[in-house]
Amino acid sequence: MRIFPDAGDGYRLYDPLFERELGRILFDAADNWIYDGELLTIEEQEELAGAITVTRKKWTNYSKTYEEEH
Repeated sequence: MRIFPDAGDGYRLYDPLFERELGRILFDAADNWIYDGELLTIEEQEELAGAITVTRKKWTNYSKTYEEEH
């Protein structure tokens, strides 16, 4: 599965093996998420949202650290 940031506060989900869109994971300002699609199970949605949330937090912390050092 590939995850691509979209123009808003969400991420497009794509399955390259079957060459199809799987929907989107959308986030609000409080990092609450919702799945916009019909193909993923609840467990898959939760796993992807969790992975995206962790990655977003790491990048936010990295950005803050970088700005403080430069």
